[in-house]
Amino acid sequence: MENHKNTPFNSPNGDKENEELNHVWNLAESAYSETEISTEQVEEALQNVHSRIDDSGPDYSSNQTSSQERYWLYARYLVAAAALITFGLYFLFTPIHISVPYGEMATIELPDGSSVELNSGSELTYSRFFGRADRDLTLNGEGYFSVEPANAPFRVKSNGTVTEVLGTQFNIRSWRDDPNSETVLTVTDGKVDFFAERSEHHKVTLTAGKLSRWNLEMEIPIVEEPLNITDRIGWKENRLIFKEQSLIVILHELERRFDTRISLEVPGAGLDTLTAYYAEPKSVAAVLEDISTVKGFRFAETANGYRIFK
Repeated sequence: MENHKNTPFNSPNGDKENEELNHVWNLAESAYSETEISTEQVEEALQNVHSRIDDSGPDYSSNQTSSQERYWLYARYLVAAAALITFGLYFLFTPIHISVPYGEMATIELPDGSSVELNSGSELTYSRFFGRADRDLTLNGEGYFSVEPANAPFRVKSNGTVTEVLGTQFNIRSWRDDPNSETVLTVTDGKVDFFAERSEHHKVTLTAGKLSRWNLEMEIPIVEEPLNITDRIGWKENRLIFKEQSLIVILHELERRFDTRISLEVPGAGLDTLTAYYAEPKSVAAVLEDISTVKGFRFAETANGYRIFK
């Protein structure tokens, strides 16, 4: 479908000026739509308008200046001011989004003094007003949070769940590509409330050393005590620890950790479970060799990564 832009300006100073004014106007309109606008587009458009204002305005010392020319000078100022305000608001209300590349980890210092360590492939989103209006974040992936005490509760939304605290330390594992759609919360210090977004009144409260799980089939998260809480946060020390994990979950973890692609070409094998511990995994090939030996598979390197087959 053809996209018709608004052209509200028809300056007497020529087509070039009309084009610049209308371009800035349309960019300002786009800021309130879902259209993506680059910083370069904004700067170029505003620079052109500023140039017009500075260099080509009418000379008021001349008696030849018409009221129409003065009108268009004012219009140029108004367009530039409106565009600056619009893009300023657009910037303020666009959330901060952090995405950790595969094969890397990151530590994020939040505006309220809290911090979060993010595992490979994780995504974190929060408002530019974080710590002032609220302390709400959204997580897809795995993160270890160290929360500074404050009056406002600290909330992490992750794939249908909410973790709410005032000041504590905890780990959340919640991947959108998890076949079980499972969120696992492990508390290492303090006290945490955990619940599904769809049933906030069914909260569970966890203290240090407790673990809770939730998936889409549950109304209320279940609570248990982890056998070894340090294993739950071993990823922070670059360890790989799998306890009765399905093979598809393990392969996704290896893809993120080693920034590669792994194709499982054994029908039905994705739900097979495996337990493994690597203090310092040397390479993805070494791990795949162990998996293949235990499961009776073979694996080979491809142009894009690896394939596992019978």
